[in-house]
Amino acid sequence: MESIQAAVPRTRGSALTSLAGPLATVLGLAAHVAGGGSSPAVGIVVALAALLGLGAVLFERLAPPQLPGWAVLAASAVAQQLLHLALAAFSTATAVPLPGHDHGAGSTADVPSSSAVAPAAHSLHLMLYLHAGAALAAAAVVVQWGRISAWARASIRT
Repeated sequence: MESIQAAVPRTRGSALTSLAGPLATVLGLAAHVAGGGSSPAVGIVVALAALLGLGAVLFERLAPPQLPGWAVLAASAVAQQLLHLALAAFSTATAVPLPGHDHGAGSTADVPSSSAVAPAAHSLHLMLYLHAGAALAAAAVVVQWGRISAWARASIRT
């Protein structure tokens, strides 16, 4: 039992690490909406923030103690890519048409297939740049957690 506890050390940073998920979600949602995408329901955004927070804590537990900056940036970029896909999929009711899942709204023959949906009204390049900026901002904050938390504690005390 002692060898298991030694392999997974407890750290104080887990509470701060869990805030990386909501931070990445807020930055990703802002980038997505600023790029012309639509926002999903608040409950979906909160669920995505919780999932990313859990993923950040899991990543902290499994990663080596000192991650290089490029690894944090890569993880942040993957999180932004997943956020973009989730925000795009959950922002419209017809994003993923399911046959026979119309909740009494008529037959599914009226629902256009995903290939017949009109092209996006937003610039994909702008969306890419904004999500990349969100990834950079999230990675910069996560890398500087120690300095930011020390500054916050000092400003609270004064």
